[in-house]
Amino acid sequence: MTKIETMRPRAYSYIRFSTPEQGAGDSLRRQTDKAVKYAAQHNLILDDTTTFRDLGVSAFRGANVAVGALGDFLSLVQSGDIKPGSFLLVENFDRISRDSILDAQAVFTSLLSAGITVVTLSNDRAYSRESLRQNQFAIFEIIIGFIRANDESARKQELLRAAWHGKRLKLKERGTPMTRLSPGWVRLREDESGFELIPERAEVVRRVFELTLAGQGQHAIAKTLNREGVPVFGVGKMWHRSYIKKMLEDPSVVGMHTAHRVERAGGKKRRVPTDTVEAYFPPAVERETFEQVAALATGRGAGSTVKGIENILAGLAVCPKCGSTMTRVNKGSRSRPSLVCVRAKAGKGCAYKSVSCEQVEFALVEKASEFWRTLPAPDAALEAEWQRLLAAEEGHDAAISNIVDAIKGGGSSTILLDSLRHVEADREEIRKQVSVVGEKVTDALTNRTQQTVERLVEGLRMTTRDIVSINATMRQLFAKVTVDWPSGYLWFHWKHAPGEETRLTFAWPSDA
Repeated sequence: MTKIETMRPRAYSYIRFSTPEQGAGDSLRRQTDKAVKYAAQHNLILDDTTTFRDLGVSAFRGANVAVGALGDFLSLVQSGDIKPGSFLLVENFDRISRDSILDAQAVFTSLLSAGITVVTLSNDRAYSRESLRQNQFAIFEIIIGFIRANDESARKQELLRAAWHGKRLKLKERGTPMTRLSPGWVRLREDESGFELIPERAEVVRRVFELTLAGQGQHAIAKTLNREGVPVFGVGKMWHRSYIKKMLEDPSVVGMHTAHRVERAGGKKRRVPTDTVEAYFPPAVERETFEQVAALATGRGAGSTVKGIENILAGLAVCPKCGSTMTRVNKGSRSRPSLVCVRAKAGKGCAYKSVSCEQVEFALVEKASEFWRTLPAPDAALEAEWQRLLAAEEGHDAAISNIVDAIKGGGSSTILLDSLRHVEADREEIRKQVSVVGEKVTDALTNRTQQTVERLVEGLRMTTRDIVSINATMRQLFAKVTVDWPSGYLWFHWKHAPGEETRLTFAWPSDA
């Protein structure tokens, strides 16, 4: 090696992309060619004996630093094997890190502090301790670059979640199973194309739900299955209440499957649920049956029965004054049952007012058809809200890009940085709303809601009314019922259309 060559700075190329698809494309060649070209133009020795490549490694959570080639580069810098004055050539900031700004900046700062010059090849910009000392405002360009890289990765996750929302609404075919694991009443087909029910076990599942709706508790159901010698699902020797409870609460019985991912926090692993896939398993029971049992389970202890429900608004009635639950009160054979605010009953300051259960039930029966007439159609309103939020988000994205361009073109200023901070905060709030509305759109299954309303109206019109069944159906439809005794109205708050209410008159207005 000549003396001139030993004086030339040494450069190292760091190449990273996240997915195998990028490897099959042009990413590797593009990043390699840019490094070679920059080294030649700036009289650098491009080290070809040590390669630093993280191919198919994400930088969103710092994997390329923790276990990847960038971590190896940092170790060599810290040990002195890579000398101060060397160059690290990367295509852009997002190749180094897509992690949160504090973690990303820490990696970048450690490189500069060790005397490494970092070059972003996309714009031929070189960053070093000396360059930042001469132009301190350049740090804002670095910070913005890392923020945008992290924001882009976070946005991709949001888009993926939104895609799952669309799949839940439009999914027509199941793909290859995610795993061989399945509930005890389901097995993988021989060709592994999907799952199928085990007929005799599916029949047991259906029977457990039927017995529950008939009023039997979980202990009693387990005892019945054991007495009849029904084989358990798996390696157990007998049926237990805990398994019956798990079965009754398991969405797999209607075909739903929620995969989990593993995250690390504080050195510990935790399982985090991802989006639920509809029709992943073949359903063993009807969805309305599953929802009826879920509604009945509210407010019940394990193993209890449901035959004791006598209040048609059990678990739904709330006080118009304080929003607390209203409970059924019966003071003896000479009095009639009534609804009373639990706070008032306990002497906690709310107004004590008895509302006749008979009046409430009479109003429901007489005006049952109002539920049909006032049934909200959520699709149009939710769709309009969804589009409005998406447009607002897009507008904020454009505003952020304009501010960033202004910072790059004219230098940083307090006004521009404050504007950027405010616009980004507003956009984050809009994105939260987008996620919430997306869930509501997914859950607004109008056809099923109409069928449930039909079942409610039919149940109310029957000569002999099944209070347990009516109450379970109402819990599927309504989040709560405000017993507004001062005005004489019942306000039914629909679950599938938040903010929408149906009003029924049940009494004359009363003094508050």
